[in-house]
Amino acid sequence: MPDNLISLKNIYKSFTQGDNQIMVLENLSIDVNKGEFIAITGPSGSGKTTLLNIVALIDTVDSGSMFLFGNNLHDLNEKSKNLIRKKKFGFVYQSNNLFEDFNALENVAIPRILNGSNKEKAFEESQSILSRFGLMNRITHFPNDLSGGEQQRVAIARAIINKPQVIIADEPTGNLDKENSDNVFNYLMDYVESEKMTLIMATHNIALSSKSKKQINLF
Repeated sequence: MPDNLISLKNIYKSFTQGDNQIMVLENLSIDVNKGEFIAITGPSGSGKTTLLNIVALIDTVDSGSMFLFGNNLHDLNEKSKNLIRKKKFGFVYQSNNLFEDFNALENVAIPRILNGSNKEKAFEESQSILSRFGLMNRITHFPNDLSGGEQQRVAIARAIINKPQVIIADEPTGNLDKENSDNVFNYLMDYVESEKMTLIMATHNIALSSKSKKQINLF
């Protein structure tokens, strides 16, 4: 199926804690298609972040099969995995992880420059995205001078500057109040939908997860 980007079949993942083996994901199968918004829900410790890390090739599985962008995971070496992470994924976390010594424009431009773009073009593209995120009048401000909601919008802009096919979002509005949470989420969804990106988001927020096309509930 041409729209299928990621496919997990019968995935198992466990962790060892002392003498105990804790099964986090058991016989889990998921298909992720182009343009989908998939919400991963469940209580703390249920494996939401673990599942995101597996999808993004940050963590490995105990058993099961996984196909990414037409590639069988078992056929990929570390160099190939790193290239897929760099080219195909964008990451947004609960903590924005912005560089305090760089302003908003510079924070967003950094991944573009690291991906081979010249500085002038990277700044131009970053300014365009920040404008779409309602931050045109804040591009020269440093993170400490931005509100929590503004910081998270900058972090999202940074995650999408290289136009990844898939956005991995781990509780992206978890540190925000309801008004800012809704505001940030709406900016994210407007951009994702306009660019036909795929969004895989772990969240405790029922109101946000209810807007997804597909939900994965972990317990």
